Amino acid sequence: MRIGQAVPDPYERERLTAAVAESKGWADLMRRLGVKASGGRRRVLQRRVAECALNTSHFEQQSPRRKFPDEAIAEAVASSTTLREVVVKLRATPATGTLSHIRRRITAAGIDVNHFPGMNRHRLELPFTAEELSSAASSTQSIRGVARELGIPDDGRSRAALGRMLKELGIDTSHFRNSRLAIPEDALREAVPQARSFAEVMRLLGLRVNDTNHRRVRRRIAHLGLDTSHFTRRTWGTVRMKEPSPRADDVFRILPQGSP
Repeated sequence: MRIGQAVPDPYERERLTAAVAESKGWADLMRRLGVKASGGRRRVLQRRVAECALNTSHFEQQSPRRKFPDEAIAEAVASSTTLREVVVKLRATPATGTLSHIRRRITAAGIDVNHFPGMNRHRLELPFTAEELSSAASSTQSIRGVARELGIPDDGRSRAALGRMLKELGIDTSHFRNSRLAIPEDALREAVPQARSFAEVMRLLGLRVNDTNHRRVRRRIAHLGLDTSHFTRRTWGTVRMKEPSPRADDVFRILPQGSP
């Protein structure tokens, strides 16, 4: 292209009409127009094609089901040991959405995946009674501590099984480190009318006054729709800064002629 020569407009109607008629899809259209393929460019082209009322019924519509037939998925599964390996063999990007789609397709088609160690893992059941779990939980401060107390391997699968059993049996774990704080609704409804600030609410609930508990209490109050208009101490997010006074008279002055 010569210097000074105008760059052809890829969205010019006549050029766009000819390119659409010869293309098989949006990606092919972008290649013919000589523009960089991207999601944003595709949306712009779709709007421009709609404005020009151009016919795109001949564009190939490739759905995931058409792109990955059951026979190809079954063949990839037979020679793979993980879901990610299946997706790679199908020449697709192993993104989260693609992995989920292929997994659903495998289930719907009834394809055998018994040789996949991660997809057929049986639920681990631990041989402990509710009393044993309750005693171990009360004397420790974490799931790891419960595992050590009961003498089972400290691995992710065992900890997940312990956490599930503790939850199903309703065993108290609120004293565990990093556990989610449970704020009783009745106590909060009683504390808010008596308090004059979020810090005072935390003190009435017996909580440590810090930023973490402040966010938890504030979110819980907002969720319950409790009235805090009587709070005298407003949080930093609601304090209005004083507008600066105009200083033009002090800064911009016309000096007498001859002044430095």
